[in-house]
Amino acid sequence: MSMAAISRTPPLLDRLPAVRGRYETEGAISRYTWFRVGGPAEILFRPADVTDLANFLAAKPEDVPVTVLGAGSNLLIRDGGVPGVVIRLGRPFSNIRIDGVSVQAGAMALDYNVAKATRDAGISGFEFMAGIPGTIGGGLRMNAGAYGREFRDVVCEATTLTSRGQVIVLTPEDWGPRYRGSGVPRDSIFVGCVMKGVWGN
Repeated sequence: MSMAAISRTPPLLDRLPAVRGRYETEGAISRYTWFRVGGPAEILFRPADVTDLANFLAAKPEDVPVTVLGAGSNLLIRDGGVPGVVIRLGRPFSNIRIDGVSVQAGAMALDYNVAKATRDAGISGFEFMAGIPGTIGGGLRMNAGAYGREFRDVVCEATTLTSRGQVIVLTPEDWGPRYRGSGVPRDSIFVGCVMKGVWGN
C-alpha cells in the first residue's frame, strides 16, 4: 500500500461511534497490568456503564478488533501494542451487592473483594476466591478456581454482551463451564453475574 493510500485512510478514532465514556488514542495499557510493561492500545475505551458498552459494540465497524482488559494479573502486552480497541471496564463494573445469601457482582469486581465482602456479611462458599488474583469477569470466562472449588459452584446466572451489543443472561447450562474454560463465544463480554452462598463462615 502506498503512502498516499495510507494518508487517505481515516484514523480509527474517527470511525468509532460517539460514547459517554472515554476514548484514549495510544492508551498506555501497561499501567493496568501487574508487570507494567508492553506497548499501547491503538484506542483505549473506558465505557461509562453497560449501556454505553452495548451501544459501542452495536455501532462500531465490524472490522475493528476488540480486546477486553481485566485486572491484568496474568497478562503480558507485546511491545508493539494492541491493534483496534482495548476495552477497560472500570468502577461502574466493580459493584458488589449482597441480598441474603445472593451476591451480585460486576465483571471488574476483584475476586478477593467478593470473598472479603461475603465473609463480612456472614456468607460462606466464596472463600476460594481469596486465592484467585483476578476479576469476576475473568473468573467467569475461565471458570477460575482454587482450593478445590470453582466459579461453577456458586454462579446462578451470568450476563454477557454479544459482539453486537445484545444483552444475554446465561444459566449455568448456557454458560457451559468446564475446567478452566466455558462455552461462551470468545467475542462475548461478561459484564456481571449473580452467585449464591450459604449462611455461616
